[in-house]
Amino acid sequence: MAILGLTRLIYRDPYDPQVIALAIFGTWAVTVPILFYQAVGVWRAAVRSRKDRLESRWRWLCARLAQLSVLAVIVLMAVRFGQVGIPQVEAAWRMAYEGDPDVPAFSLRTVREGTELEVTGGFKYGLTLQARALAAASPNLKVVHLSSGGGRIGEALEFVKLLKERHLSTYVGTSCLSACTIAFIAGENRYLKTGGKLGFHRESFAGSEGATVMGKLLLDAGIERPFVDRVAAQPATGMWYPSLGELQAAHVVTETVPAHRFAASGLGANPKPGAFARDLHKNGIFRAFEDLDPFVFESLVEEYQRRYDAGQSEGDIQDGLMAMVARRIRQHIAGADNQVLIDYANLMADQYAAIGAKDPRACFIRLTQGGTSGQAAFFSQELRDRETVLQERALRSTFPRTPVPQDLLQADYAAIFKQLSDRYSPEELALFGHADKVRPAQYATYCRLGTAIFRGIAALPPMRAGDVMSAIFTSMNATPAGK
Repeated sequence: MAILGLTRLIYRDPYDPQVIALAIFGTWAVTVPILFYQAVGVWRAAVRSRKDRLESRWRWLCARLAQLSVLAVIVLMAVRFGQVGIPQVEAAWRMAYEGDPDVPAFSLRTVREGTELEVTGGFKYGLTLQARALAAASPNLKVVHLSSGGGRIGEALEFVKLLKERHLSTYVGTSCLSACTIAFIAGENRYLKTGGKLGFHRESFAGSEGATVMGKLLLDAGIERPFVDRVAAQPATGMWYPSLGELQAAHVVTETVPAHRFAASGLGANPKPGAFARDLHKNGIFRAFEDLDPFVFESLVEEYQRRYDAGQSEGDIQDGLMAMVARRIRQHIAGADNQVLIDYANLMADQYAAIGAKDPRACFIRLTQGGTSGQAAFFSQELRDRETVLQERALRSTFPRTPVPQDLLQADYAAIFKQLSDRYSPEELALFGHADKVRPAQYATYCRLGTAIFRGIAALPPMRAGDVMSAIFTSMNATPAGK
């Protein structure tokens, strides 16, 4: 009864590490003396029984067996205390009296006029108290960003109460693992940014694992049973990262959102020195600028921090930083080697095809007026990655190029249009030189034609293809808007 009572303290509400620590200390403080008292009593009784009943072999055997059982219990208890008790006591002490150093520190901040709250770092005691204070000062709070590697389930359960009381939605733009997912699934709406990660496994404490708490929470949130069983089967020493399809099928995620939807998050309220530079360094384009022109890179870092502090979305920040260096990138592309330019021609053809398949008007605008940030939503991650890699290659390319005479360029275009004459009528081919006369019904044809032209450029002999693409990017830089 004493042990049961102390166990109830461990799971009492609200979560308090000191109470849990005292309950764990008390459990072992009660268990060890009681078992020792019982062992001594049984041993003494066995000794008396052997002395009093020497003529009874049955009594002698029972007494020996009782003593052996006492020895077995003592050995098993010692092993159990060494494997479970000592780790539990040590973990409870660190959790309650040393600030829980095994769990990373957390930070919180509100952005976008108090409509979004960012939670970064570990889930440990005090996080929910601070979150409640910020939420109380933000009556228009709607969404909570979660960027965490996990922490204490008890604190995650406390945070769940806040989410449910305020009917808040949750959003993951980077990663949310372990105990953090408990908070995520409590959101009224659960948003996941494209590329964001959720990681699940069984709960654990001081080496002991279980699946009861996590399983119940998932089921209560309406998560499908097969998904819950998969989580229960994942050891705490590992991590299961479900695919987007698995998350959607199990109703873990209610909506995937682009990088422009919510404020950028993941670096915390007080980013460490160099955090913005390290984050930019993940992008090959900015990494190239760090090597080529450190001054430009430093200006990008400063602009990144300013926009991040202002609560801009990751997509808007990326667009803004790219706009700062767009002309410089185009200059490098115009002077890149032939293979880079041929690869870029194929990339542009694939981009136009991707946009045209979903929105011919957007494709027409990109061909005639230049690209916009909104058009990137039509691109797959593979297309985005290809463009980043090509731009980095162009920045690091040192191929010497000289201006090409217009008559040679016209001859190249004539060769491309001659090849296209088998697939397009003269009237359709004439559209490409008179964009102002293109009607909405002709947007799809114009888009297909533009795609075919860039494929035709890529198919030219390498030097000719490179010269044509170089001329195109040179003309882009010649216009005020760079289009």
